[in-house]
Amino acid sequence: MTAQCISGGFSGGCTYVEIGANLTDSTPVSFTINGAQRGRAWVFAPPQVEHRYLAWKPREWTPPLARVLVRDASGRRREVTRVSPEKLDARGRKVPDRNGSRAADAVLAAAREVRVDHDSEITGSIRVRKLRTQYRQRLVALQRAPRTLVRYDEVAVMFNKEFGDLTVAEVTTGAVEKFLIDVGTEQGPGSMASARSVLSGMFRYAVRRGAREVNPVREVELPQNLEAKGRTGGARDITVDELRFILTAVRVSALPCPRKLTKKERERAKPLKAYTPPTVADYCASTDLADWVTLLAATGLRRSQVLALLWSDIDLDDKTLRTTGKVVRVAGQGLARITQEADPKNRKGRIALPEFAVVMLTRRKQVLEERKRTRPPVEPPEYDLVFPSTRWTMRDPDNVQDQWQRVRAALGIPDDITAHSFRGAVATILDDAGLSARVAADVLGHADPSMTQRRYMARGRVHPAAAVALHNAVSDE
Repeated sequence: MTAQCISGGFSGGCTYVEIGANLTDSTPVSFTINGAQRGRAWVFAPPQVEHRYLAWKPREWTPPLARVLVRDASGRRREVTRVSPEKLDARGRKVPDRNGSRAADAVLAAAREVRVDHDSEITGSIRVRKLRTQYRQRLVALQRAPRTLVRYDEVAVMFNKEFGDLTVAEVTTGAVEKFLIDVGTEQGPGSMASARSVLSGMFRYAVRRGAREVNPVREVELPQNLEAKGRTGGARDITVDELRFILTAVRVSALPCPRKLTKKERERAKPLKAYTPPTVADYCASTDLADWVTLLAATGLRRSQVLALLWSDIDLDDKTLRTTGKVVRVAGQGLARITQEADPKNRKGRIALPEFAVVMLTRRKQVLEERKRTRPPVEPPEYDLVFPSTRWTMRDPDNVQDQWQRVRAALGIPDDITAHSFRGAVATILDDAGLSARVAADVLGHADPSMTQRRYMARGRVHPAAAVALHNAVSDE
């Protein structure tokens, strides 16, 4: 039987098909188009028409199927198949995929997903801000410290504004260099170095994932003598004389120690009500700051490590201290004592304590035991801390830092002497004593002694011993 389409309305077929006159009005037929059965139909004879026509109603629509072979991440070939996704018109009726384009798009999208490493979708065509998201997830998986993640997020805010909408492949060394110099000019060399470290790690990750062949940060050249306006955030070295002054002042200084005013308080027209501030010694005693400063000077530990010390970490008979954890503030959780293994900011080990630290800790233990007897905690404390709060809980390192800043201002100490400055002081004292960089690195918890030499031991000082050695050599004395 031959058929001729005379009224379109279906992909590959038509609404009415002209057929021969051998069928009657009541003859049902199976209707096929291009070899595929489309449905049952019947024959009728419209008035004043010589030919008979077949009117048909299609069966339930079968969407096209598309398939493609693709190599997955393991190198094996896989067959990926997808049917045409459903699409509805304005009346809610199904719209057929006339040429199979929707099925083809679906299978190609699935094929692209197969070819990408299932860990993350890292290609040269993704935006830098998306790479940053993937990289941060990687850092979380590696259990980076919460404060490290916060610092990385701060840098990400800056570079997302600069080139976050560029693709990974479009980022050039020149763009990165300009961004880093701008950061250094506005915030100082320390922030510039920190931003470079973040970007370098992120693009190294992209290189490992195959999104780039070269790390654009690798060839960046930055100025060595860049200075920022105002406070840069770097910790200055403390001299031995300054260290002695600080250790004495926090216990006996009678200088007034007023609280730090907020910007709003400083700018208000009406002055604040006058009050008599405590002395530095009284304030340090009330905030339990003097012993904390003493242990910083004795060990070179970070402020978070000192606040995390337990009495079980200290052996007063052996005169040693063991580092086991640090106190950090975790978003959504609050203060937490972290004991992560292989933490570069909290390497576990033992430190020999100087005699003045042993005396202080011995006295402190007796004071805390008396306090616990006379003012016991409402609930048993979670940790037996060396530096507990007034409620026997952990102390916030940021709050302690604020307290130190208040004392620092009262004593007229420069703003760039921070809690981290004591680490440099310890390294410099050990260096002056003739101890090796390896010894200083063990005390400070550095894996690489060159890090201790490069970043913590004071440089650019006058060395009279060097002049004496040269004089003796020349004069043959």
